[in-house]
Amino acid sequence: MKAAVFYGIKDMRIEEQPIPRFADDEILLKVEACAICGTDVRIFHHGHHNVHPPQIIGHEIAGVVADKGSRVTGYQVGDRVAVAPIVHCGVCFFCRRGQTNLCQNFKALGYHYPGGFAEYMVIPRRVVEGGNLNRIPDNLSFEEAAIAEPLACALNGQLLSQVGVGDYVLIVGAGPVGCMHIALARSLGASRVIVSEIKEDRLELARHFGADYYLNPQKEDLGKVLQEITEGIGPTVIIIAAPAKKAQEEALLYAAPRARINLFGGLPGDDRLVQLDANLIHYREIFVHGTSGSTPLHNALALSLMASGRVDGKRFISKVVSLEELPEALEEASTGKFLKIVVKP
Repeated sequence: MKAAVFYGIKDMRIEEQPIPRFADDEILLKVEACAICGTDVRIFHHGHHNVHPPQIIGHEIAGVVADKGSRVTGYQVGDRVAVAPIVHCGVCFFCRRGQTNLCQNFKALGYHYPGGFAEYMVIPRRVVEGGNLNRIPDNLSFEEAAIAEPLACALNGQLLSQVGVGDYVLIVGAGPVGCMHIALARSLGASRVIVSEIKEDRLELARHFGADYYLNPQKEDLGKVLQEITEGIGPTVIIIAAPAKKAQEEALLYAAPRARINLFGGLPGDDRLVQLDANLIHYREIFVHGTSGSTPLHNALALSLMASGRVDGKRFISKVVSLEELPEALEEASTGKFLKIVVKP
């Protein structure tokens, strides 16, 4: 089989490898689509503490059950499945509460285990038994099913932020996940969806997703405009879908009383401290929280939202490439000129 193997910073090699062997409690998956995540781009350019080369990365995965072990039940050869990539233990404090994305024994496909930038991959026992494989609805393509993973992460964030009818939602950052937040906020019933982005090309891409307002804070007074379009109270939900310290700090200035502020975009490990006005949090009763990953249930719900037409998955896919084109595609993904690039091994 062909596989893209990460050997080190900017060293991705397309190799021929044997089709991997699988145990009697594992599944052999034929990968039909694996989308490029921003984390894959960062791994390619900077490495990652959970990725030890040589390794096959890629965790936004959809494929077909090619074969299965004798002890595997519930799945049949030929099943079309999307993969929730967090390999949760199932027994820790958080797993027992259904919060598997916070597993205390966290591991993940495409990090600790070989991922989806290959023609075939093994689905380990913990993934099979953990319910991480969701069947793909008949009306969804493999490419759409692959982006269920980032859509699930955005959905986790919106559910934690309790986005719903009547909310004024400000989304900071109009990258691929920022655009997913636009579509989800609209689907969940937000009254007004506002996007803030400093890059004009990204603002243009985001206009396809139906927000009510598109603002560039470098060209207009964001605080003043937000007051005008939220009846003077400010956004009731603010989602920082970008690794931007300044945006995290300023969110408190714009937020309505009782607003929910989601620090969705993580910061670099060597520059992760921000200053927040504690009195604004105190007197306005503002909730500040983060979001990390998603669960198999979020993945299933993301597939359902796309299958029902409430979220149009095709709109997020800018480009489909072959495995041989992956190194170039990782460079292209880092430019910010694309939404999702999907690899077809």
